[in-house]
Amino acid sequence: MIKQYENTLRKLIIDVLGDADNSDYKISKEIVEKWFKKRTVQQNKNDGFLFEKRIVFYANFEDLVLIIENNWQKFSSILSDKERFLVFFNEVVQYKKIIGSGNSLIKSQEDLLSGIVMDLKNSITIYNNKKNLVDDYFINISKISDNLGSSWLNSNPEKQQNPVLKVGDEYELLVEANDPKDRKISYQLFHFAGKLRINQESNRFNFKIDESLIGQNNMLVVKAFTPESEYANESILKIYLTVLPN
Repeated sequence: MIKQYENTLRKLIIDVLGDADNSDYKISKEIVEKWFKKRTVQQNKNDGFLFEKRIVFYANFEDLVLIIENNWQKFSSILSDKERFLVFFNEVVQYKKIIGSGNSLIKSQEDLLSGIVMDLKNSITIYNNKKNLVDDYFINISKISDNLGSSWLNSNPEKQQNPVLKVGDEYELLVEANDPKDRKISYQLFHFAGKLRINQESNRFNFKIDESLIGQNNMLVVKAFTPESEYANESILKIYLTVLPN
């Protein structure tokens, strides 16, 4: 649950302040340089292929509260009460230390931690509902990244990238999707005009480029959906590839 709280904060920071390397988090240069060093290490471990590129995901847990405090004016409409947020955050810090020392939380601490996580998510949901009720019911693919460094955003589908591959290349796609009701998500990838079709529960697709994908502007359709929802709940993002013969 601590990781869930932490990643919810990171995603909130990205939604409010952006995820570009030059986003203004109002944090000291020394701290930001540490983030870049950690990302470089992770990039080298993965040989420059799929790894988390968003710089705020390399911030220490304690850095997150500094970002929010230093930009409180932008977060106040979501988190409302600054002192309340800080009390809850510091409580999570203490629980993180307990677990880090090899001990377990007692039942009352687990219950409080669960409540803190839900409180943060509810604050974000309530804020989103004021903007658009759709966000509270339907899944959304926010981003797709590949192992070539290309990415596609649902918020800007017009700005399409068109990576170039060759037959025989190993290709990876990472899908970032969120369901507001935390239902189980399944994923589908298929070639609009070909035989490629993959259905799976993992959000990471790995496949080899074959002759059926040769073309200048091949469309792949990526779908995320919740198969157990009581109503149709899916999000689709189209990406385009150029595939060259050998």
